[in-house]
Amino acid sequence: MRRYLYRCTLCCTTSPMCFGTAELDAQSNHHRAAVHSGHYPDGERSGAVDRTGRWYADMGPLTTLHSLLADAFADLRDPTGQGLRLWAWALSWLTLSTAGLLTVWVSGVVLSL
Repeated sequence: MRRYLYRCTLCCTTSPMCFGTAELDAQSNHHRAAVHSGHYPDGERSGAVDRTGRWYADMGPLTTLHSLLADAFADLRDPTGQGLRLWAWALSWLTLSTAGLLTVWVSGVVLSL
């Protein structure tokens, strides 16, 4: 399940965790209407985050892939949960490592032919 946050840098507030884009739009529209009289503040931000609240847009590609895998594994048991799940983090690390080693091994076999 995807998680989203709305961040207004003008008032330094962050919305509660949202689980869909419709809910995220409702949060941001409510904040703009209630606090900023409908205006869009400079530097506001909204987007997908991982279970620990880190923005996917701020991560590198490998870290993003690792976080997406860890979130997917953790969501199998608790779809709306938050926070770090060590077993899911380790399983995603193992999956990425296995895929990398398999790629290196297959490349070596193909190049040796």
